Amino acid sequence: MIRSRFSLLIFILGVSVLAAVSIAVVIQVYDFRKNFSYLQTMKKDEVDYEVRWGQLLLEESALTQPSRLEQAAIKDLNMHAPSQDELVIVKP
Repeated sequence: MIRSRFSLLIFILGVSVLAAVSIAVVIQVYDFRKNFSYLQTMKKDEVDYEVRWGQLLLEESALTQPSRLEQAAIKDLNMHAPSQDELVIVKP
């Protein structure tokens, strides 16, 4: 009788441990998949940002060309190259 109760107790304890370990494995797999999905999203965002950065660098180089700056200075700011009369030389 004592032996059967002892083996029943060990069986119940074993099943309980197995159930707890199984639940822990399921939780770990779920967390792994969630984190892996987040990682994939971050990698996609990184590629998108790299593409956008390249586009911005091209735009910057196009907007900062000397000829474009000169045209903007003449057109928008009414600037011109100084004549000899407008030049002032300052000596230290």
